[in-house]
Amino acid sequence: METYDLATAWCWEYDADFVHQIDAECGKRGIGSYLIHPHNLFETLNRMESGDLCFKVFFDRASDQEESFDQLVDGMLDSGVKMINHADQLPLAIDKARMQRELVSQGIQVPKTIVLPAWDKRPELGSARLDKMVRPFVIKPASGGCGDGVVADARTVEDVQQARQQFPDDKYLVQEKVEPVRINNRRAWFRVFFAFGEVLPCWWDDQTKIADVLSPFDMDKKIYSNIIKIMRKAARISKLELFSTEIALTSEGKLVVVDPVNDQVDLRKKSSHFDGIPDEVVDRIVVNLADWVKKRVRFTPGRRKVSLCVKT
Repeated sequence: METYDLATAWCWEYDADFVHQIDAECGKRGIGSYLIHPHNLFETLNRMESGDLCFKVFFDRASDQEESFDQLVDGMLDSGVKMINHADQLPLAIDKARMQRELVSQGIQVPKTIVLPAWDKRPELGSARLDKMVRPFVIKPASGGCGDGVVADARTVEDVQQARQQFPDDKYLVQEKVEPVRINNRRAWFRVFFAFGEVLPCWWDDQTKIADVLSPFDMDKKIYSNIIKIMRKAARISKLELFSTEIALTSEGKLVVVDPVNDQVDLRKKSSHFDGIPDEVVDRIVVNLADWVKKRVRFTPGRRKVSLCVKT
């Protein structure tokens, strides 16, 4: 039987640089790394089922995009493999409505929100529920990510009804539109990463999608410290190892969590993509991931490192 410390599943073409950087970082530490791509998925499943192949840690970057990877996730769960962002924790973590309630219970500010049932369960919607919502407002699916299904400038019941039909089996949030204050001519909107115990804050302009590293010297130290505290609370609630959160600073000096948890974070580097994440942030995430894996596997020096997919 072949045993590897880390299996990373991926399918998005723009993840290639990220997963191969993980693979290389594992190699520096002697960590056995195995990459699972559509090219070798079924071979991997067959070897796992025959008992010829097993893993100690699993990092899933694929099943949310391709259903063919669901069987792989099930196999990892059945095998008791440690998971980065364990599949059993994800239903709570990615449900924006539930996470907002949990954050509020911890004293964290969120936008005024109305939660609507899934279209499939209750297509009718009375206008009275939206009467007190200031126009324009934001509509978003409760379990969405990467901006999918989000309507940023909605105004009418018809806008809501049309949006709800895009993902008819998901709840929807109708949310007040948060306008951030400006700091040094920047919109005070932040995308903050939690990466295996470390908080990595970034400026992230919600309009241009441009990100830069956020330094504690860029703002009042108390505000920066509170961003870190919010992220640590979100990590304790979600029980995830790697995720991002969107936070805005209002003109009243309040930090508002606009988007609680994104677990499949886009980690394209800014050096290759204008709207990517600062390279040093991605580099820290990769290093932290490899260190996390090394601490959690029974490490055997000299284990062979193999990657069974073609780099694209």
